[in-house]
Amino acid sequence: MPAAARVGIDVGGTFTDVVLIGEDGSLTIAKVPSTAADQSEGFVAGIAAARAEAGDPPLRLIAHGTTVATNAVLERRGARTALLTTDGFRDLLIISRQQRPSLYDLTAVRPEPIVPRELAAGVPERVGRDGEVLVPLDEEAARAAIARLDAAGAESVAVCLLFSFAAPAHEHRLRALIEEAAPGTPVSLSSDVLPEFREYERASTTALDAYVGPVMKRYVRNLRDKTAEHEAPVVVMRSGGGTMSAETAAREPVHTLLSGPAAGVRGATLAARAAGFHDIVSFDMGGTSTDVCLVENGEPAIGTEASIGGLPFRTPSLAVHTVGAGGGSVLWIDEAGALRAGPRSAGAVPGPASYGRGGTEPALTDAHVALGHIDPGAFLGGRMRLDVQAAAAALGSVAAAMGASSDEVARAGLAAARAAMSAAIRVVTVERGRDPRAFVLVGFGGAGPMHATALADELSMTTVLIPPASGVLSALGLLAAPLTADVSRTMPMVEPDAEAMGALLDELSREAAGALLEQGSDAEQVRLVVDLRYLGQAHEVGVDAEPIESLPERFHVEHRARFGWDARGEPVELVTFRARASGPEPSVELPVLSRHKPFTPPTRAVDVGGERVEVPAWNRASLGGGAQLQGPCVIDGEESTTLIDPGWVAEVDQHGSIVAVKR
Repeated sequence: MPAAARVGIDVGGTFTDVVLIGEDGSLTIAKVPSTAADQSEGFVAGIAAARAEAGDPPLRLIAHGTTVATNAVLERRGARTALLTTDGFRDLLIISRQQRPSLYDLTAVRPEPIVPRELAAGVPERVGRDGEVLVPLDEEAARAAIARLDAAGAESVAVCLLFSFAAPAHEHRLRALIEEAAPGTPVSLSSDVLPEFREYERASTTALDAYVGPVMKRYVRNLRDKTAEHEAPVVVMRSGGGTMSAETAAREPVHTLLSGPAAGVRGATLAARAAGFHDIVSFDMGGTSTDVCLVENGEPAIGTEASIGGLPFRTPSLAVHTVGAGGGSVLWIDEAGALRAGPRSAGAVPGPASYGRGGTEPALTDAHVALGHIDPGAFLGGRMRLDVQAAAAALGSVAAAMGASSDEVARAGLAAARAAMSAAIRVVTVERGRDPRAFVLVGFGGAGPMHATALADELSMTTVLIPPASGVLSALGLLAAPLTADVSRTMPMVEPDAEAMGALLDELSREAAGALLEQGSDAEQVRLVVDLRYLGQAHEVGVDAEPIESLPERFHVEHRARFGWDARGEPVELVTFRARASGPEPSVELPVLSRHKPFTPPTRAVDVGGERVEVPAWNRASLGGGAQLQGPCVIDGEESTTLIDPGWVAEVDQHGSIVAVKR
């Protein structure tokens, strides 16, 4: 029997990507259509395909990146969720921050809260900011409110009381009362989910946790049933870039809302490090969306607030910026007559018109097919043949409406998508005080390698890295992520109080290490971070907690780097303290290629700068280490196609990464 292997499975909107690593370090890749109705079907099909290719090895680990929680929110398919809060704050989720979702759009509307108003209730109680009980919990009123919510059909309950992060006793008592009145009803407490200040964001995060909790529990249980034969632990990617046990994912589902994009950043960091690069912008273009993230000194940028479907949540998350541009993005004409690309996607079913599954609307993949960028007979290593005529017909329908040719529509569609993607890269670089020219652009995902050098040109970036297995890099990244656990606590103070800080940080360190131990791993590292701000500011900047004595100075420096100014001499407030415990980082060594043996590749007619040109069409599997490539050219891979534009030269490194440099 073959030695046990590890498998990473990333579920995207169009394809489910699988990477299997054997005990000898060999990589086996599989790519199967995603199954939107039940992601576990594609999950199981992907495992079967990869194992069959690798000789059916037993599995010792299954790492998973999922969009189950994400889709439940976006498609509003979560549990019927109720909210219990302090009396007088029933409409907290409706009022939100009273900010316009789009400043200059008079027709913009806020997303509907996931908790309907009839399922929100207040209970008499009040705790002060220092944790002092000002009004005791009225248990009789609480029981009556719980009974009303239960009668209204609540399937899950979020509890968020004022200042519960300072004194959680009232929330704990409410959970006991809910369990007494409605046994088995899932309950999410804000003091557990997010013990931090800002009641709206805390309530929104807790409501999201309660909303997706039952969905994730069912999904994890389903996965467990379908993978029981392998007797391998299942770990799930956190939004913050680490993994957690499947049981923890079911218990803390809000931490999976950005599970998929985080895996891609991990994979990009791994491949870049192997190539000798540590300052990168990860550029992950899949079938539905594009995710970009800044990585400095080998560490991805981490944020503490994100949003999904317009709903904010505050959990440690990789600072990924997402735009609706992917291979399945539909090309359409807006009300002003302009051609747009996305954000609506053709998905896996029916998919782009060229898939031949009944799709009739043109997508970006159809544009690439029509322009010769993709070999219709080599898609997915030849396992799926694309329909050139269907792509042309779909593009022709838009072209006729615009009075243009199909090729012009295809070029304009790609340009529109690239404009959105270059803007996204500027968000994570220029808007954070970073010069994109100082970073390497790492292009991956099923569609990313076709756009990487063109985007780099637009941003004056001079180096592009296309990793091996670029079309399934997120699945590889899953296998490089350690188990992690995050804890936080708000305790405002002006200027550092070394004794109080030390006590709190020690407590958080122990709590994070204990949470990690519950998942079966010792803590190899505990990172401590403090969120600081100038007194009166509405936003914070996270800075490493140690050494404590230099915290204010390091805050000034980071504030200037991020915003272009600092206010030395102004009081500095320490707000929220954070600890992340990480287990050992799994070993993932990219295979070393044999040296390249020169040969003359075939050519293919490809649209370059508006003209059809015969360019070299390399087969990526035939390229060895040291291969020299001159743009323009195309490189056909098993799970993605790479386009090297004019003015770029590339070399394949020892691990199979394509490193392109602007001449």
